[in-house]
Amino acid sequence: MRKLTILAIGLAIVACNQQQAHNSQQQEPTVDSVLHADIIQPITDSLQQFPDNHQLYYRRALLLFNTHPELALKDFQQAATLDAGNTDYWAGAGEAALVTGNNKLAADLFTKALGTAPGYPYLQYKLAIAQVEEKQYAAADSLADLLTQSKEGRDQAYYLKARIAEDHQDTTNAIQYLQQGVAVATKPEYEALMELADLMSTRRDAKAIPYYVQAWRLDSANASPMYCAGQLYEQLKQTDAAMDAYRKSIVADPGYEASYMALAHIYRQQNNWKDAFIFYNLAAKAAPTDATAYYYRAMSNEKLGKKELALEDYIKASSFRKDYEEAKAAIKRLSK
Repeated sequence: MRKLTILAIGLAIVACNQQQAHNSQQQEPTVDSVLHADIIQPITDSLQQFPDNHQLYYRRALLLFNTHPELALKDFQQAATLDAGNTDYWAGAGEAALVTGNNKLAADLFTKALGTAPGYPYLQYKLAIAQVEEKQYAAADSLADLLTQSKEGRDQAYYLKARIAEDHQDTTNAIQYLQQGVAVATKPEYEALMELADLMSTRRDAKAIPYYVQAWRLDSANASPMYCAGQLYEQLKQTDAAMDAYRKSIVADPGYEASYMALAHIYRQQNNWKDAFIFYNLAAKAAPTDATAYYYRAMSNEKLGKKELALEDYIKASSFRKDYEEAKAAIKRLSK
């Protein structure tokens, strides 16, 4: 079965829409101004001449989707009204309804899309998502059962079942379904890997680590997976492995303050104040308004005998967090 075009085309125009949004005025634009923006104007003009042209409504909806999904929804619906047999139009409307939080309408629109393309896994999955959001769990689970029989949609089916299990606070089944989804996926989704690892981490299960690593390999510029792995390693009392994970997260994102702080805390706990200072200093540079980073950098300086520098940082910490009682007490102590 042919693949729907909305996502591919929508992604292709993201850059144009983002630039348009960046150049727009700070206040919320009116509908009229949006429809007459430079990139939209030619299609709006054409629609004035050809008000029954469903393709024009669809093209304008795609251009509006990323920045004004509520307007895109209206155009998708108008296109679908004019050409009720076009799957793309109903699917586009369903996507826009999901984005705007109108889940009940989204379910209705994806149902209509399925009427034009029965058995299409993508549409079944999207309909199930809308049903889950509406807490229609039985209907969503039935669709998930259908998707497990489809090679194309099996992983999504298990992700759906995991979501339903999580909504019912059934962590055991959520983990099981996510593992099944990851196992059958041609390329597991980053979000699924992270959700699975996070759920396993709540149980201090070391088997979460490989999933964090897999997520990191999918997005090697994202520091979060290895930072989370480091947190779990610390809970498991594997300090060296934790430090290695934190360092890898910093390589992924040199501006990731949390990993600098985590490494600094480990050195502090080891009474290695020289290295603790190095990483608290890097944390303060990564997040120059974080009172905690300045407080611990001050503590490191104080331990290293640099009381004037410590006092300066305690003052900074107190200025960034007015109720920072520990910083105030340190200022009072060093000011004597």
